[in-house]
Amino acid sequence: MHAVPSRLAALYTACCLLLVPALARAGDLSGAEPMLRTRGNPVQVGGLWCGIGLLNEFTLQITQQYQAFEAQLSRKGKTREVTGQIEGSTLRTDPQRNVVLVLKAVNDELRITHGTGQFALAQGQGFARAHGGSCGT
Repeated sequence: MHAVPSRLAALYTACCLLLVPALARAGDLSGAEPMLRTRGNPVQVGGLWCGIGLLNEFTLQITQQYQAFEAQLSRKGKTREVTGQIEGSTLRTDPQRNVVLVLKAVNDELRITHGTGQFALAQGQGFARAHGGSCGT
């Protein structure tokens, strides 16, 4: 008679122990974790990104709400506001002044895969996730 409740308690305890690592990761929002994407969900790209290579003077601050994002692209005190959508690991800005920017998230980098207007020559360049909250050199 006591076997059923004790088995249920053991099953409940085992289930809780299986969830502990996932819950611990979910509580860490430091941005230092690699970008993770689950099936059908966009990668998590919110936060500060630092230009690398030819874009080393640029920063990209992204605010993400599921598949939509807003970003501030800054260089030498000048900031350009952009908006866009995320599909899987691809970020595509909304057309603004006939300029579109497409980035692909790979590991802790955002690489420009397509650009029009002033970004046409930036293909292959990208951004790395900021560590420590800044893009210090």
